[in-house]
Amino acid sequence: MKQQEAAPNLAKIIATVGPASAAQSVMREMVRAGMDVARINFSHGTADSNLELIRAIRKVAQDEGKPLAVMQDLQGHKLRVGLLPPEGVMLREESLVTLFGGAEQAEGDLIPVPSTRLAASLKRGDRLLLSDGQLELEVLKVEGRRIIARVLLGGVLKSQKGLAAPSAENLYEEALTDKDKEDLVLGLEHNVDFVAQSYVRTADDIDRLRTLMRELVPDTEPPGIIAKIENHAALTNFDEIMAAADGVMIARGDLGIETSVSALPVTQKELIAKCVVAGKPVVVATQLLGSMVSQPRPTRAEASDVANAVLDHADALMLSDETAAGRFPTRSVAQMAEIIGRTEAAPIKGLMPGFDSRGESVSQAVAAAAVQLARHVEAAAILVVTKSGYSARSLVRFRWEVPTFAASGDPRVVRQLTLSWGVTPLLVEGYEQPVDMSRAALELLCSHYGVDRGARIVVVSGLNRPRGGYDSM
Repeated sequence: MKQQEAAPNLAKIIATVGPASAAQSVMREMVRAGMDVARINFSHGTADSNLELIRAIRKVAQDEGKPLAVMQDLQGHKLRVGLLPPEGVMLREESLVTLFGGAEQAEGDLIPVPSTRLAASLKRGDRLLLSDGQLELEVLKVEGRRIIARVLLGGVLKSQKGLAAPSAENLYEEALTDKDKEDLVLGLEHNVDFVAQSYVRTADDIDRLRTLMRELVPDTEPPGIIAKIENHAALTNFDEIMAAADGVMIARGDLGIETSVSALPVTQKELIAKCVVAGKPVVVATQLLGSMVSQPRPTRAEASDVANAVLDHADALMLSDETAAGRFPTRSVAQMAEIIGRTEAAPIKGLMPGFDSRGESVSQAVAAAAVQLARHVEAAAILVVTKSGYSARSLVRFRWEVPTFAASGDPRVVRQLTLSWGVTPLLVEGYEQPVDMSRAALELLCSHYGVDRGARIVVVSGLNRPRGGYDSM
């Protein structure tokens, strides 16, 4: 096994791979700079190109001897305008415009919208936001497939720009499109570790995706589901969505458009706190280092944004265009890793919600007791021996300061734990009994991770517990 040093950072880094980082040499540099999870945005690329990315990620992870999870991000129902003249269409403030539902291409002065359901979902007074919220319309009336609106914020509208209708209801019957289902098959066939579901509105969306995955791969445990929170409905139903999903992504791009930019910072803190208490991994995404798409250094505001997410105890921070299409993919990862490291080393800490294990499940009570024991004896580390990863996730919700290692014989579980705050995952194969696996993992800590022989280590194991017991998920 290749010798490694324990990762210095507790918060993890998700980096999106794309044209700027598709080469294995660049991916390798990003791994060395601090990438823990590689995200593939299935809104872009082809099935063949995305499959090549999966294979490249696996090859780099193998060469580097480091667990590296693959997150498949499904496109979902993304509203867009259709094809317009190459120069675009000027929308002047206070002028009236007409959008035409079910149309792919402009005809006359009509603005085409491919969605056939948008018009029926709107009413007078509803807002329409285009081009990432740079343009704003107010709906005056709906006549069949025609939507007549007043321009509140004007500018040039170009082809295929996004369209958000924050107050529209019943826009889609289900969260997954036909494209999503085709992409999902590819992801499952190639053993992705997480599936991020876009435009989640209710817990039923998560349940339907999980059911579909189990139908497609009936003999294996499906990947973890990350619910992307990016609309009003998801905020309204957040507690139920969080309970149904395996993790949460605060997708601030669309969320900031559909809600209020001024409310977003507080909303982000509230959602992170809920996830930490529940023991669900939470990811902060979108524009964390946005200026590094074209510039070699982030703005001061961006550095503060990253630091605040760390202080709030987010499990992971995500880079999007910075690494997928930007000029400085490796530098972006390294810069984020440096900010995380300096923030975690600072004496100030984010405010943590209170924890009380009374009334919790046996698993949560054991996790709380393990943390208290480790603090009491001043343990050098906690070692969790886990079959599914649930034991480790139960423990790290306490966000304590001592290094935490999680040993599993399942390669996918090891990769999935790269998303969890503060966990260094260990692949320990060939052992059926928890005692034997614990001994092998302890030897690994001493030989590869700098833990002194004879140091106090708290070992938690639930491998032989039945489903519904400590290691039940």
